[in-house]
Amino acid sequence: MSLQIGQFASTSVSNASGRLRLLALTITIMGLSLTTGCWVQSVYPFYEESDVVADNSLVGTWAGEGELQPCLLNITFNPEEKAYNIATSKSGEAKEGMKCAETSAKGHLVQLGTERFLDILPTDDKTPAELHSLLKIKPDRQDLVLVPIDADWLANAIRDKTLDLTARIDESGPAVVPSVDLILTSPTRDLRKVLRESGDARGAFSDEDQMRFHKK
Repeated sequence: MSLQIGQFASTSVSNASGRLRLLALTITIMGLSLTTGCWVQSVYPFYEESDVVADNSLVGTWAGEGELQPCLLNITFNPEEKAYNIATSKSGEAKEGMKCAETSAKGHLVQLGTERFLDILPTDDKTPAELHSLLKIKPDRQDLVLVPIDADWLANAIRDKTLDLTARIDESGPAVVPSVDLILTSPTRDLRKVLRESGDARGAFSDEDQMRFHKK
C-alpha cells in the first residue's frame, strides 16, 4: 500500500509540474502575474540596447515537446526594431482535449557574458500589465530549449542578501506544489549585473523547468 501511495504522489507531482510548465509558457508570452506555479517577472527590462543581438536560427515555427505538445511557437524577426514577434497557437496535431492559448509578445535576444536570453514583453490586448519575463536559451543543435529563472532560487538569494535585488515576493499554493510569484523592481543595470555574474550559477536555471521545441 505504501508503495502505491508513493507512486501516486510521485505521479501527482509530475503531472502538476507538467501543467505548470504549460501554464508558464502562456504566462511568459502574455505577461500575466502567476496565481499558481512559480514565475519571475520584472518591472524593468533585463537588457540595454547594446546587449541586443540577432540570430536567424530562432525564426520559424516550433512545435512543443512533452507537456507542451499542444503548442506551437511562431517566431518572426523585425529588423527595424531588432526584435522577434512571438506568438503561441494550438497545434493541429494536439491530442483531443489539450489546449494552448493564442497569445503574442515581442522578444529581444540578449547577450550577457557567454549566455543568451530572451527578454519577453507581451503585446496581447488582454494583458493587464507590461511586465518583462526572461528565458535563458540553452545551447542545442537541433531544438529550441528555453529555461526560466528558478523563482525559488532567486527568492532565497534575495532574502539571504546573496543577490542585491529588490522584489515583491508572494508565496502561496498547496504543500505538494508550493509557488512563488516574484516581481523584480530593481533597475536594469542591477538586473544585467546579476545575469552576468549568476547567469550560469547552479540552480539559477533549473533543467527541470526547461521547455523544449523542435522546428516544424
